Amino acid sequence: MKPYTLNPMKFFEERLEYGRKQMLSAMADAVSESRLAADEAAQLTEDGKAGLIRLLQVWGGTQPEEEPQGLEGHGTALLADVLAQLYAFFTLHPIHCPMGLALYAELEYMMASLMLGEWFE
Repeated sequence: MKPYTLNPMKFFEERLEYGRKQMLSAMADAVSESRLAADEAAQLTEDGKAGLIRLLQVWGGTQPEEEPQGLEGHGTALLADVLAQLYAFFTLHPIHCPMGLALYAELEYMMASLMLGEWFE
């Protein structure tokens, strides 16, 4: 076995892809849940407001500087839209670095909190 043919990053890459899949699955559920909350005119809790702000920060980082897109709305409707946009982005543009693993873990944790009902009154 030649050492230069081995991939020492194999386990990191596999964990990164696993984290991405887990996060996307959780995010798909959260998109649906937030759409239902928006249809029912639910209000965001303090955790929901903080989560929305963080999601908007992440979403802003995905936008090209020369042609940024805008989102409209507020509260649960805006939350549903930004979640859908992030889901689409991460489906098409996986992040292949340690920052991606950290971001996927953060987003998966946030989606779990949302699904437990901690973001809606």
